[in-house]
Amino acid sequence: MINSETIPKGYKIKANVLCISVLVIFAALLYQLVRIQIIDHKKYSSLAFSQQYKKQNIPTRRGNIFDRNGIKLAESIQAASVFADPLSIKDKDKKKIAKDLSNVLDLKKTDVLNLLNKQKRFVWIKRRISDEQVDVLNQLNLEGVGFRQEHKRVYPYEKLCSQVLGFTDIDENGLGGIERSLNQLISGHNGSKIVEKDGRQKQFSTLEEKTISARYGDSAFLTIDLNIQSIVEEELETACSKWKPNSAIAIAMDPSTGEVLAMANYPTFDPNFVGKSKPEERRNRAITDCFEPGSLIKPLIVSSVLDSGLVKEDEVIFCYNGVYKVNGGRRVIRDAHSYGNLSVSDIVVHSSNIGMAQLGQRMKKHRLHSFLKGFAFGERTGIQLPGEVKGIVRPLDFWSVDSEISVSFGYEMAVTPIQMVTAFCSIANGGTLLKPQIVSKITDYSGKRVKKIYISPERIRRVISPEIAREVMSPILENVVKEGTGKQAMLFTHRVAGKTGTAKKLERVGNKMKYSNKYIGSFVGFAPVERPKVCVLVSLNEPKNGAYYGGTVAAPAVGRIIERTLDYMKIGSEYVQMAKM
Repeated sequence: MINSETIPKGYKIKANVLCISVLVIFAALLYQLVRIQIIDHKKYSSLAFSQQYKKQNIPTRRGNIFDRNGIKLAESIQAASVFADPLSIKDKDKKKIAKDLSNVLDLKKTDVLNLLNKQKRFVWIKRRISDEQVDVLNQLNLEGVGFRQEHKRVYPYEKLCSQVLGFTDIDENGLGGIERSLNQLISGHNGSKIVEKDGRQKQFSTLEEKTISARYGDSAFLTIDLNIQSIVEEELETACSKWKPNSAIAIAMDPSTGEVLAMANYPTFDPNFVGKSKPEERRNRAITDCFEPGSLIKPLIVSSVLDSGLVKEDEVIFCYNGVYKVNGGRRVIRDAHSYGNLSVSDIVVHSSNIGMAQLGQRMKKHRLHSFLKGFAFGERTGIQLPGEVKGIVRPLDFWSVDSEISVSFGYEMAVTPIQMVTAFCSIANGGTLLKPQIVSKITDYSGKRVKKIYISPERIRRVISPEIAREVMSPILENVVKEGTGKQAMLFTHRVAGKTGTAKKLERVGNKMKYSNKYIGSFVGFAPVERPKVCVLVSLNEPKNGAYYGGTVAAPAVGRIIERTLDYMKIGSEYVQMAKM
């Protein structure tokens, strides 16, 4: 036996140090075990869970948009998106993988390489790629590169009805039109699932008890009729090809319900390639732009004058042979033609500003202002589309001594196209102002259960009596087409009533606004007169090629739209029917 006293002192010290060191190391390891297993248990459990399990979204499917007959105008289809896990790709392979991805996906190699160099477990390379690109990448079998199935919004009829439908961003959030106004209803809600992955982040199981199913979005049925929409867009394009306006709109509405059957804009765009379009092409001018209506306002004011009993339809008014001095000669009102005596009916038929000025003076500004508000000018119609403006009806305090004259033939105020066609529908339906509708119903994704039905017709108020509405419609507005400024809208198959409008445009000159030699030419018409089925407005902003009158540039398009629409509706000609009797 070795006597400890015989061990040199230096060895004893070293042995003690070694023992203490072992004890310290053991204590440290014990502390770490206690800290990991007990003190920081939740932290490390969460870290381990996050490495082994990943929460993934289960994408919803956006609801479809249909026309009134169930024709699909917008839908979401499956499309693959490419992602990468940069941390699972070897540094020496990243340049080659970036080159392959950039070649197949038409991306810049440097941009792809920057993505692959990120210290992340997930980066998008490109979303919504074609099936052909998926096939090529599958053949390349690139390390750390995978696919996820998403949904892509598509519009089968391309440019047709594009401003009404609107568009979505890459995540299918509605950014315009119906896509935006009904976004909460048709977007649905994503689900989620927990998946288990191995050390190379490959999925091999799903925790079913943690899965939350996605809820698909509801579907919207519009009042738009795709066939009528096609007719309207074709005729608007024909008019624009001939007269080269800066922009143009056309609206077709059912006067008895307020339902919008078609709404078209020029220029237009394809929502499938919204990135290639310009803001002015995406704007729905039918609700976002306003203009001074000019002579379009005349039959509406005459209806109010007649309804108030201030004048009779056959009363004769002297129109000063085309030159009328008012307010002590400070202002001169002129007509395009020299007229002497005109009946109230003929004032509208021949679109006399002088005759209207005298009617405006007879009404006085308080009654005129009340009339404008009664027809809801200066207010949003409430149509289910985003971006609608109010137009302009100034408060009475801002009316001058000239205002009652200017307003009487459509100046010192501004209207939107949707306001104007809605107002004309009130004459066509017997005197009731209706709220314009563009959504008929909302269903679940399968289309089986109706979630919400929009009221149609939705009555706002009676604006004129049925007797006055009938009187203004025929003979007054019918004679505008038969023998007045709207002759080019006349049909041989149906009786048409309508009104032309040609308004000068204001433009800024220095610090002042002055009327220019630029015009907006418009026409509103409806038919058949005995029971109107469709009311159509066409308006061209700054037409060229030597014409700008509404009766020349807009009336022919309205006539063709009405004729083709009534033929599509199978509304027979009353003249043909009478010939058979």
